[in-house]
Amino acid sequence: MQHYEADYSERIDELAEEAGGYVALPKKDDIRYLELLFEICEQFGIRYYTATPKEKYFVDEVTRLTWARMIERETGIRQDVPLAFTA
Repeated sequence: MQHYEADYSERIDELAEEAGGYVALPKKDDIRYLELLFEICEQFGIRYYTATPKEKYFVDEVTRLTWARMIERETGIRQDVPLAFTA
């Protein structure tokens, strides 16, 4: 186990160096946002990594607006989020 941890740490250091010397763990909100993105993808039957640019734009915008509404409900602070498109 000790050997595996050393190899793992070494690989993390290599990846950090390739990324410019710094790697930060994602924040809780970053993870929540990604979870929301993939929930919305599932809702619309879209696989994000193979989606067309138009599908990605649609899912990104729905996620952005849904996220803003979630934050409003959680904090009570109105989010001034411009609409990217209208129906």
